[in-house]
Amino acid sequence: MKNSMILAIVEKKVKYTVVFILLLLLPMYSYAEEVKTTSEVLTLNDSINIALENNYGLKAASEKITGAEEKIWEAKTLFLPKFKAESSYIHLNEPPSLDLEAGVLTPQALSIKVGDDNIYNLQAVVRQPLFTGGKILSLNKQARNNLEATKYNYEEEKQNLILQVKEAYFGILVTQKYTEVCRDAVEQMKAHLETVRGLYNAGTVPRTDLLRTEVQSANAEQALIKAENGVKLAKSSFNIILAKELNLPVDVVDVFEVIEQDYNVDRLFKEAENNRPEIYKMKHNIEMAKAGIGVVKSNYWPQVGLFGNYKYHKGDEPIIEWKEGWMVGANVSVDIWNWGETKVQVGQARSALRELEYLQAQLKDGIALEVKRSLLNLEEAKKRIKVSEKAVIQAKESLNSTQIGYKNGRVDNVEVLAAQLALTETQTNHLEAIYNCILSQARLEKAIGLSADLSSEALAKERAKVSAKKSGGE
Repeated sequence: MKNSMILAIVEKKVKYTVVFILLLLLPMYSYAEEVKTTSEVLTLNDSINIALENNYGLKAASEKITGAEEKIWEAKTLFLPKFKAESSYIHLNEPPSLDLEAGVLTPQALSIKVGDDNIYNLQAVVRQPLFTGGKILSLNKQARNNLEATKYNYEEEKQNLILQVKEAYFGILVTQKYTEVCRDAVEQMKAHLETVRGLYNAGTVPRTDLLRTEVQSANAEQALIKAENGVKLAKSSFNIILAKELNLPVDVVDVFEVIEQDYNVDRLFKEAENNRPEIYKMKHNIEMAKAGIGVVKSNYWPQVGLFGNYKYHKGDEPIIEWKEGWMVGANVSVDIWNWGETKVQVGQARSALRELEYLQAQLKDGIALEVKRSLLNLEEAKKRIKVSEKAVIQAKESLNSTQIGYKNGRVDNVEVLAAQLALTETQTNHLEAIYNCILSQARLEKAIGLSADLSSEALAKERAKVSAKKSGGE
């Protein structure tokens, strides 16, 4: 009876102790769950949006637009009158004077004070250009085209950034998939090593089989270590592109699959010509160069303007007190001879224009080649997927067959190890083919301009102009 009571008391204390321990561990469990969920899981669209919002390179490109907008206002101010206030103070070692010798005007030598030794001068000046030979108009044209070119440069940066995000995103997925392949290889080698060790202990296989298997097992573990490190590096690179902390935990949604889509080659080239912001940026750079010719040719013409000032001064006249005065006028300036300087400048500007026109043709050829290369790489990757998928099935069958044969003594250990390496290689090739196919699709989209912001007002207007010109030509 006494033992029963003691046992009941002990059981009761144990229950209370367990409850108490659970209550202590509950906050720790909650904290562990919180830590576990700190790794942010992002979709591809989330990743692109975060990068577009935070990426430093894109922010720098946006600031260029702001600067170009300010340049437009700066060019407009050249049409307007300029107002300037000036002031000066001069102290002379002695007041200015007019010295007269004795003669007809004065019986004796005389010194007349014509000013003060302290001279004050305050004036307001206004200048208004009337004719500049088209220089101001050309500078305004340059500023407008510079703004448009800067906007398309922003769209180009956006395209490149979106592609970088996709490459980094799928880079995480492919390294994770490769890590799984390496981990499977390690597990398979461990299982085979146990088989070999058992057969060696039984005296049915030589020690060289055991040593060779241990070496390949160690190599498989090293490959796994490298693969795991590759995942960490891929995530760090991904964080940098998204302008996040380098070591911030992050995971991405697994969309490691190929989306089947048919492409029309002629349509791809046409879309690239209509959508790529580089083409429109180059167009506006050419217009800027044309305007630059107008700027330097304006030096052939006279520069005509109006000016006026209001002056409030003291000390520079015999009457030593504050006086005021004003004047208005016109001025004309023209280069009579400058040793061909203007002609040389015009020649330089025309050469710069021709250079841009050649670069425009080169750009179009380069974009066409980029589209062609991306399309060919995509087709190649699709074919490799089919071949590698079949090879993986065959490699698995080969490994299974050789493992069974080895246990039965019909197959050498070298064949088993070779089959294991072949399986790992074919699985890696299959992953690489899928990865290349996905990236080729992304690069093809970038090549034809689909990853740009096609809804932007500037690009929409340019596309409308291109369509209108083509319709008018037809």
